[in-house]
Amino acid sequence: MGIKDLFGKGKKKAEFREKAKEVLNGKITPGKAAELQALSQQHEIDDPGDDKTMLRREIYNKAAGTVKARGKLSDAEAAELAKIQKFLALRDDQVERTKWDLVRLRTLTEIRRGKLPTVASSNAALRGVQLEPGEVAHYAVQVEVFDRPSTAGHEGVPVKWAAPYVINSAKGHGLPTEGAKELGAGHLFLTNKRLYFKGERQQAAVQYSPQADVFLYGDGLRLQRTVGHTILKFKSGSNETAEIVGELLSALMR
Repeated sequence: MGIKDLFGKGKKKAEFREKAKEVLNGKITPGKAAELQALSQQHEIDDPGDDKTMLRREIYNKAAGTVKARGKLSDAEAAELAKIQKFLALRDDQVERTKWDLVRLRTLTEIRRGKLPTVASSNAALRGVQLEPGEVAHYAVQVEVFDRPSTAGHEGVPVKWAAPYVINSAKGHGLPTEGAKELGAGHLFLTNKRLYFKGERQQAAVQYSPQADVFLYGDGLRLQRTVGHTILKFKSGSNETAEIVGELLSALMR
């Protein structure tokens, strides 16, 4: 057996991975999964699933990244990504973080179309939450809570009453958490009436109104009090979370 025999298959797989990334550049349109299938046959890859998980995940994340770069996720793109995942023999848990990012992106896409999400009544986060008559929880996100006397010059993006959210305006704004006092963690709910926080030992709410002092950052919210500031840091770590919150508050604060 010569060197070519030892390394030929590995070289073909490397070529397949690079070509696959080229195929997945641009918009993810119907037929991309079929192109990957044809490419694998061309490179004599019988089963992409026998490759290392990290390398298969790299190809899937390339496809997902192409969609995320556009800032929206259509039904056709979601269906094609599912086909690509199946072709690459990747389980949901092997691309869990990417799939969660895509779920947030899909939620964001729907909000921008005017379709607001709702938190299912069976969601465990709603246990113990006292909603008012006619109140609907549209979104829930886990947050860490801090107290800070000042913003240290990090003002964030003001969330104004009856004002549209400017896409991506919160990106680049980081919460002033350095030196802030930690107060615990819990869930923040965006309802049709207010911002509602439920922690392990306490609950609090801020009604939507023209007087509400709310500021958005790429990683959370700041609520300005008469004295000091309450900081709510999103635990998701996803850029889409701030976009979802910004778009929802724009739709709800009116």
